[in-house]
Amino acid sequence: MNITRRDVNECFKIFEILLIIIVIPTLVFFLLAQRWPTVLNISYTFLVTILVFQASLTYLQTTIVLKRKRFKELSTAEHIPLPKTTFIVVAYLPNEVSVIETTLLNILQNVQRPKDGIEVILVYNTPHLEELELKLRELALKWPELILANAYGSHGKSENLNYALDMVSGKMIVLLDADHMVASDCLQRAWRWLDEGYDIVQGTCKIRNGKESLISRVVEIEFETIYIIHHAAKSILFNSTLFGGSNGYWKSDVIKKIKFDKEMLTEDIDSTIRALLGGYHIVHDRSIVSQEKAPTTIKNLWYQRKRWSQGWFQCSLKYQIATWKNKYLNFPQKFLWTTLLSWRVTYDILSTLIFPVLFAFWLYRAKVELPLNGYIIFALIYTLFSGPYQVIASYKNTSIPRTSAFWYINYAIFVWPHTIFKSMAHLVAIRDEIMGDKKWIATTREKNEN
Repeated sequence: MNITRRDVNECFKIFEILLIIIVIPTLVFFLLAQRWPTVLNISYTFLVTILVFQASLTYLQTTIVLKRKRFKELSTAEHIPLPKTTFIVVAYLPNEVSVIETTLLNILQNVQRPKDGIEVILVYNTPHLEELELKLRELALKWPELILANAYGSHGKSENLNYALDMVSGKMIVLLDADHMVASDCLQRAWRWLDEGYDIVQGTCKIRNGKESLISRVVEIEFETIYIIHHAAKSILFNSTLFGGSNGYWKSDVIKKIKFDKEMLTEDIDSTIRALLGGYHIVHDRSIVSQEKAPTTIKNLWYQRKRWSQGWFQCSLKYQIATWKNKYLNFPQKFLWTTLLSWRVTYDILSTLIFPVLFAFWLYRAKVELPLNGYIIFALIYTLFSGPYQVIASYKNTSIPRTSAFWYINYAIFVWPHTIFKSMAHLVAIRDEIMGDKKWIATTREKNEN
């Protein structure tokens, strides 16, 4: 693995965060304890309560999805036949060279088509002519519904998408990343929801390269909990969810109004919130499955999660107040989007402070011991079991193909280190946003991916 200057800078950023969020607060709490000894117990109890609250949200979401939300036709259904559909496949070349042809062929050869057919737009940006482009042109000659769109001058996914939206002719638009393998019946399953009044449908994304590394295996199980638990629970509990960037199905007129903001690092979350603020409705259907590839190295996973976290932070700053004031969102939905935006930031900061409080307690007592009482013991057990409970539920409800129970058990045991890793990425992302470092870094793919 090559170590670049950017990687070294990331290490220094982590040290900065450790200094700001661990070392300095440890000294502050220790000094406060010299004057007011009870401050450590009060702070520790408060922070543990924060963990209990977050664990309670996990238990609530996990328990509610044990009962599947199946499609149930509403009186609003118009029974319009599946219309012509446009697939927009977004790629950055040469980064996606190893996967793009397989993705296109899967759509062209396997997807069940509506009577009026489909069109497939591959929209990409590239710094120079790729050998693959010549091969893709041959593919387009064989499949007239395939349109190759080189978004000259584009600097990212949002610009690519907006470029393609000016070309679409379908009534339903499917957005896919370059590595996604959609199921053959995806269009019929998605159109049911759009026909009865929803504007956007988000399907389930599964990882198909879990065997390639320990990192990809961890992400494989994590994605099961994200889509099978969290996204599904949002739909069941709040009749609201989010568009996750791929395997998303939009009404054509809606997506053309919303479009994508090139200034946002997570264009999917940004477009989700603007759609909700505009009165549009999103539903999650975990039976609409698409398989994608996960990062296979810790380095690629870090940059991916940091970008996601920074994008969420941008949306928190930009839209939290707007969601509170919005006339289309009811109170439970406003609560949901508070937990996803401002609470997301607050929780990662406050939960990390439990370490400096504990370290200060050890310094103050001059020995290493846990400040335990009945409530703390309960909170410890209650919080630690929330992760395994979530994993068990995701294993029960996941769709085929499903990895072995062995890896679910391992993930349940080691979910906390992965959680700490993501929290650190989130804190570094906040640091980058404050410092004005907003560069969009694409997830690098291994050359041997096929």
